[in-house]
Amino acid sequence: MDELEPKIRPLVEALNATKIVCTFSSCQGHYAPDEQTIVDRNRAEVRFIPAESVAVATVEKLLTYILIQFKARHGLIPINVIGYKLFTPIDEAVEETFVLELRPFNRFDPPDRKRSDTDRAIEQVVHILDQLARTGYDL
Repeated sequence: MDELEPKIRPLVEALNATKIVCTFSSCQGHYAPDEQTIVDRNRAEVRFIPAESVAVATVEKLLTYILIQFKARHGLIPINVIGYKLFTPIDEAVEETFVLELRPFNRFDPPDRKRSDTDRAIEQVVHILDQLARTGYDL
């Protein structure tokens, strides 16, 4: 298993701790010009699938809860927190993956600002998941 990037690790761990999802890919976001590649790295994200014996509907409820709570508490600026299901064709099948993405609202902000805004949003989403854990994941 590849090493988790340190800034996204708390979110990956909080999501896995729910026992609702199993994460398999993440990126903490890379904003400096020298960190850019052909692939868009101007956002943080975690990709996951339902944990064993967990219904897709339960994962969708978890993702909905996170998005609603984040928007209600923190709004859309300076970070957009979005979730979606990604459909990826693989051979003759289509793989379904859930994605939780944290994207800076203003792509023209300087890299250090985008980094600090993303780091704060990661902490805020982890806090939402911690509060949910204290209530027993009654989605």
